[in-house]
Amino acid sequence: MELIHFLSGPVIGAVIGYCTNYIAVKMLFRPLRPVYLFGRQLPFTPGIIPKGQERLAKAIGGVVGDTLLTEEDLKRMLLSDEVQNQLRISIDNLLQEKEHVPLKELCLQFTDETGYETGRAVMQEKLTDLVADRVLDMGLGEIISRKVLEAVRQKVSGSLIGMMLSGDMLDSFAEPIRSSVDRYLEGNVGALLAPQVSRLWSETEEKSIGEMNQSLQDADIDLTDVMMQVYEKLVTGRAAELLRLLHLRQVAEQKVMSLKPEELEDLVMSVMKKELGAVINLGALVGFVIGLLNLIF
Repeated sequence: MELIHFLSGPVIGAVIGYCTNYIAVKMLFRPLRPVYLFGRQLPFTPGIIPKGQERLAKAIGGVVGDTLLTEEDLKRMLLSDEVQNQLRISIDNLLQEKEHVPLKELCLQFTDETGYETGRAVMQEKLTDLVADRVLDMGLGEIISRKVLEAVRQKVSGSLIGMMLSGDMLDSFAEPIRSSVDRYLEGNVGALLAPQVSRLWSETEEKSIGEMNQSLQDADIDLTDVMMQVYEKLVTGRAAELLRLLHLRQVAEQKVMSLKPEELEDLVMSVMKKELGAVINLGALVGFVIGLLNLIF
């Protein structure tokens, strides 16, 4: 009897500590929904986590959007050897499957006619501007003026006019010719190139993927390598924009907010069940120790 009397205090303390912490843990989730009495909502209903579901959703969204996946993380994942190797295999398989499909037909499998024509116009414009810049960088005014003067010298060589036109006098025509050609090209090179680019595009879009790939291979250009380089530049230059377009914060918030209270409880318990169980057991241990201390002191 003395042993039972001795242990009753610690045991009762352990039971109280266990029950107290058990109720506290349960109150994190229960009741799952508000409870009303005489038209008024009772305090502590719903449970702490269901009541703070919106704050929890925002906190999880912030972690996911700002910390869990950063721009560098996205680049590292998309440019990993595994992803790039799989992408290369997919591109090779696609080129083989679509070998006899014309370029235009392949593009129309991914967009409609309006989208294709819009994309075509944009690509032709960009290609025309690119070629025009290269033409202007060639310094055609200088080249043409020099060739014209060489042709004139050869034409009048040994003649009376050739004798009258000394070297310095003939060279003085070079600058006006160069300036005139450069001004003309700067104002008209785009208009001159646009029909040629359009014709080239029309011829190209009717070629099959296999023909285009073979032409590139003949020029020591691997189409798969080109597409992989475009992919790498796209990921490197647009990773931040891509991350913003994913809206990870909003997606995470909406996902948590869409959970039912029961689903939210299951989610938290699947992660924290062991820890919450340890909290309950700790309550029993603390209650037992307090009961034991009351006997001693």
